[in-house]
Amino acid sequence: MAMNHAFCPLCGAVITVDLSQDALICPACGRPFLNVQAVYADSAPAPAAPAVTFSKKEFSTTPLSDLDIEYGVLRRYKGKNSYVILPDCIKEIGSNAFLTARNLRVAVLPDSITKIGAQAFSECRQLIKMRIPDTVTLIGSGAFTGCKALTEFTIPNGVQTVASDTFWGCTALKSVRFPSALRRIEANAFHGCTALLSVQVPAGTSVAESAFPPQTRIVRI
Repeated sequence: MAMNHAFCPLCGAVITVDLSQDALICPACGRPFLNVQAVYADSAPAPAAPAVTFSKKEFSTTPLSDLDIEYGVLRRYKGKNSYVILPDCIKEIGSNAFLTARNLRVAVLPDSITKIGAQAFSECRQLIKMRIPDTVTLIGSGAFTGCKALTEFTIPNGVQTVASDTFWGCTALKSVRFPSALRRIEANAFHGCTALLSVQVPAGTSVAESAFPPQTRIVRI
């Protein structure tokens, strides 16, 4: 039986995957997914389809020497790895913490985090996958501006507002999942997200007129 470490495409949990299986159930979230959807952490590729791969060295908690932390706030990421797993001593991602982190492709945030600051991941142009816990209640303006490789995103259940410019210029973004408790989507939150053709928004959510591109179909649920 060939096994690999992987990143669940639905909840972001770190799991062990049986490469001989076409479909799996994540032991963390209990939901099924196709094997080829997982982001693999070992050097061996996923079966039947290309996948993002990482070395075993990268698939470990990011060393503190790569992190500028002050009173629980990550002020700056100084590393160059493509896969980042943050330690649970961090309570908040500060503004501009990962600004223009050119190598960053996958970021795993611990359950200790409650806030992501303004422009925290701005211009991380290779970022394709985020694991953000539901403990996060605030995502600052422009947090993911210019993340041009990001294709999908799940807004944490604790977030009530999608701030202005949050996903400005995320041109590859095709899918966004909103929590049922969402109350407001501000102006230009998804400006320039030309691949976002349709979204399902909770019925009670206030949506600014310029929140989405003109071609995006908004379905109230």
